[in-house]
Amino acid sequence: MEIVSLAATAVAVAGVVLNNRRRRACFLFWLISNGLTLVVHAWAALWGLALRDAIFLALAVEGFARWGRRP
Repeated sequence: MEIVSLAATAVAVAGVVLNNRRRRACFLFWLISNGLTLVVHAWAALWGLALRDAIFLALAVEGFARWGRRP
């Protein structure tokens, strides 16, 4: 699971870089990262962190869907 956790971190950092460059793809990277960390935290029975990851995953879906839409 440590490799999955490291991969999730690398993907999350790439998502932040893309966000700083105002790229919509950042949300796709965060979807992957949050999905991976959700699995890691659920595997370890860290339910509070797994819930946080699920919320972040949902927010990434919303961000991707809303990107570029007018308010």
